[in-house]
Amino acid sequence: MRLLGGDVGGTKTLLRCIEADGSTLHEERYDSSAFATFDDLVRDFLGRIHGPVDSACFAVAGPVYARRAEVTNVGWTIDEAALARQFSIAHVALINDFYGIAMGVPLLGEKDLLSLHAGTRDRGAPMAILGAGTGLGQAIVTTHHNIHHVISTEGGHADFAPQDEEQARLFLALQARYGGHVSWERLLSGMGLVNIFTFLGGEELDPAEIAERADAGDERAARAFTIFVDIYGAEAGNMALRVLARGGVFLAGGIAAKNVRWFTDGKFVEAFLRKGRFRGLMETIPVDLITNEEVGLLGALEQARRSS
Repeated sequence: MRLLGGDVGGTKTLLRCIEADGSTLHEERYDSSAFATFDDLVRDFLGRIHGPVDSACFAVAGPVYARRAEVTNVGWTIDEAALARQFSIAHVALINDFYGIAMGVPLLGEKDLLSLHAGTRDRGAPMAILGAGTGLGQAIVTTHHNIHHVISTEGGHADFAPQDEEQARLFLALQARYGGHVSWERLLSGMGLVNIFTFLGGEELDPAEIAERADAGDERAARAFTIFVDIYGAEAGNMALRVLARGGVFLAGGIAAKNVRWFTDGKFVEAFLRKGRFRGLMETIPVDLITNEEVGLLGALEQARRSS
């Protein structure tokens, strides 16, 4: 049995085909923009492995609805049934990229994680995964009879709650800008970092530029990151409480992975623990930053295995 997994994005796409024993048969990293359609990309890959695929799953950076997905950056429309028919694959599944990350988390080992807070992990308890990147993804993983199950959420669009006077002023500024509702994603995303930076009086820069300035010692950029990390830690703690995540809290997304030093100086963990009477409970919950960039691909392969 051969399984095909993919991590599909508007910039790059990673495909991997594995045998039933988990050994890698072939892997390719593609520039997504080099292909007019996703079908063309899959055709190129399958032409390199010379043999059938029994089950495939693709984790797509975009909404998945009615077994179809759109990758807007490159204008792709991906259809499960069309892929199965065109390439004679018995089982094809499309999942959202953050669902793929959540599927992959239980497969990670210590080498794939950076511990931010040790706690005491309960292997059968719920896990909370959140990741700030283009948006704010949140998912829950539960375990039943040693099988992990992912619960998707749109928690990133829940109401933001400021933690101090400065954050209250930030909230009011964003409320005026966005016409009322201010979600956690308005703060915890690439655009969220920009929102914080401009609130502090900075110009509207790319998030990567703000990070570069912060690392170079720019006080305003550093302050923006400090506020960002404090808010991130608070919401990670909220999610841990909501699902009683004794299995651990896991940070995904490019912002944390590319700016590790801002998450390892204790400020993130302090914001996570700062839950008043429940601080003692929070101290028992492990928090890890995911360092394996292929976690979404691992999740897609796991879903392909389950679908076969």
